[in-house]
Amino acid sequence: MICSICSDKAEGYHFGAISCAACGAFFRRSVSDQKVYSCSNRQCNIAHDPTKRGGSCRFCRFLKCVSSGMMPQDVKAKRTASTQQNVTSLYRNMNQSSILLIDQIIVFRRNIAAERQMFDSISRSTNRTNLIISLHQEFEMLRRVALGCPFFIQITEHFSIPYLGTDSKIMNDPLSDLLTLLFVFEACYLTGVKGGVQLDRLFLPNMLHVDLSEVLFTEFLECDVHASMDPYRSILNAFSYLVQMVSRSFQSANFDEPILSILLYKCLTETVPINYRHRFAEVNRDSLLTDLNRVDSTAFQHTQNIASQIHQGARAYKEAISSIW
Repeated sequence: MICSICSDKAEGYHFGAISCAACGAFFRRSVSDQKVYSCSNRQCNIAHDPTKRGGSCRFCRFLKCVSSGMMPQDVKAKRTASTQQNVTSLYRNMNQSSILLIDQIIVFRRNIAAERQMFDSISRSTNRTNLIISLHQEFEMLRRVALGCPFFIQITEHFSIPYLGTDSKIMNDPLSDLLTLLFVFEACYLTGVKGGVQLDRLFLPNMLHVDLSEVLFTEFLECDVHASMDPYRSILNAFSYLVQMVSRSFQSANFDEPILSILLYKCLTETVPINYRHRFAEVNRDSLLTDLNRVDSTAFQHTQNIASQIHQGARAYKEAISSIW
């Protein structure tokens, strides 16, 4: 067998791809230590060469690891057994209504994934114009799916939700904060799963991505490559926060679907303005978090910390998008 990354002799499957032990170890260290790599070329030759000193380009090597099928979440496999026990215990300690709520949220996220219009099966870079077009499509889809979901309808029951025509600006939608949070949640989760933390790359849910090196980010903004980044620094900082703070936390926590569902529900209920919050939605949220804290206090603390980051990231992202709309 040949290593799918460096073409050296492979020793079997490592984290989902046929590879040699060296590439497997490199991938494990990259994810465990949450390293961040960069490369101006991004097309470096990473074929194994025992005579070459200093090794191959780390960015291109990690990118090849991911494109060959290595999955960052598999690096955390040692946690799987204990995590699965905690999830089983979580369900066992919950009342039936909480279990049904979690199942609803899991189905909701899967329905969104099924409805989403993918630009390609392989992620490709985007620019400002394509991002705005894709956001319109994404928000229209999120709105349609969300308003057909019982738990979302309960959360937003006290909202006045008008019909929006296709020419309406999505940021004027009363649901825009909730839709933005949904988008940011899925983007940051996917970025962690796809190795965007290591590549300094924000993966969008529809498989477009934005590279955050200054040169490539200038291209994303469709500016002159020699233009100063200073006017756009706040936009770059907002995108970088999503990758290097929120996505990093997602990747480190490596939550299973039930805990991801609790985290999403917590974030959604807290995004609704206090005067419009549904009392039962808050009761449901507190019940889910109490059960999680009883079974897995570490996961509970992670959800508290990540939720705060998600809220901050969603606000920063909405402000950044509004400035380039």
